[in-house]
Amino acid sequence: MTALFVIILLFALILMGFPIGFALMITATIAMAVQGIDVIMVPIQMYSGTNSVVLLAIPFFILMGELMGATSISERLINLASALVGWVRGGLSHVNVVTSMFMAEMSGSAVADAAVMSKIFVPNMERQGYPRTFAAAITATSATLGIIIPPSIPMVLYGVATNTSIKDLFIAGIVPGIILGGSFMATSYVFARREGHPVDSSFKLSRLGKAFVGAFVPLLIPVLVVGGLIAGLVTPTEAAAVGTLAALLFGFVMKRDLTFTKLGEILVTTVRQTSVVMMIIAGSAVLGQFLANERIPQIIATGLTGLTDNPLLLTLLINVFLLFLGMFLHASAAIIIVVPMLMPVAQQIGIDPVHFGVIVCLNLGIGQQTPPVASVLLTVCSTTGLKIEEVMGYCKWFILAMFVTLMIVTFTPATAIWFK
Repeated sequence: MTALFVIILLFALILMGFPIGFALMITATIAMAVQGIDVIMVPIQMYSGTNSVVLLAIPFFILMGELMGATSISERLINLASALVGWVRGGLSHVNVVTSMFMAEMSGSAVADAAVMSKIFVPNMERQGYPRTFAAAITATSATLGIIIPPSIPMVLYGVATNTSIKDLFIAGIVPGIILGGSFMATSYVFARREGHPVDSSFKLSRLGKAFVGAFVPLLIPVLVVGGLIAGLVTPTEAAAVGTLAALLFGFVMKRDLTFTKLGEILVTTVRQTSVVMMIIAGSAVLGQFLANERIPQIIATGLTGLTDNPLLLTLLINVFLLFLGMFLHASAAIIIVVPMLMPVAQQIGIDPVHFGVIVCLNLGIGQQTPPVASVLLTVCSTTGLKIEEVMGYCKWFILAMFVTLMIVTFTPATAIWFK
């Protein structure tokens, strides 16, 4: 009963508008007091939950994404994407998706990608005759690629929470990310044929070559980050630091489109975003400890396996559970609190931990587009001045494409763990 009260209190605070990090901390403190544990243990547990060298990768990935948006890196990647797919019907929407795939290789955060992309693509697409709501929908959903294609901040958190190889998780996200990007482009093409969306530009090999040369150095950054990690040359934190250094050198030395004033603004933004994530992690660590003391993981595992012993049905139930949680919890909180509860069930029915990590990220990616939390969709709506209900008319079809991708990846493990 105590655990049920705590969970209800957490959701009540979130629905009341409390920042998720504070809601977790308040709930955790009350839970500890109810259990008779000295509340002095709360800050100790918070510190313990964030005291990990691997978590240093998070501010570096956030900083790398901010540098990408502040320099000409994003412009060069957009030019390359336009040369690659701009000739297809509905060209600019495809350029949007492909650019998100490129940017996902540097950012690791869907919210950060959405903030950058919405300022660039939504006005440009509207000028070319696309409905503003369609432009916002494709921008929001394609930003989800930022947590699937490596590097991915949620995958870092999953690796820390479950002691799973972050290198393997990054490799596992590549193919599902490509499938997800393809599903977005297919959905966009259907709307392009139905609504008469224009072609962005004709295909020219010379233009593609010029765009590739311009984007060559930016494309080397994810090669350094992910390639170095896969090769075992660097740790996740070191990989993020190398990528950040490469982005700084590109902005300051090679192209000189980065100033110290702009860098100061970027650092402030990075600190703010990192603080939000770390507050959530700290609060989740305390609440997670309470739930573990209450044996909630074992109760959930027993409850799920008591419903059915069919592995396929159990897998579907896990997905439904994650989809529901994603609608209310931030991805960081969901991973730290919920994944340790579901991991025993996943392992019991034979789901590989790496494969399960991709499934979790896809589910939570859908949650980033669905109210009431809908962090990515809210970011795009706040930038464009649109209401969620206006954008959902188109967004629901892209969410359906995400769900189809989730089912493909869930029931075709080879899409994620082909390398094992």
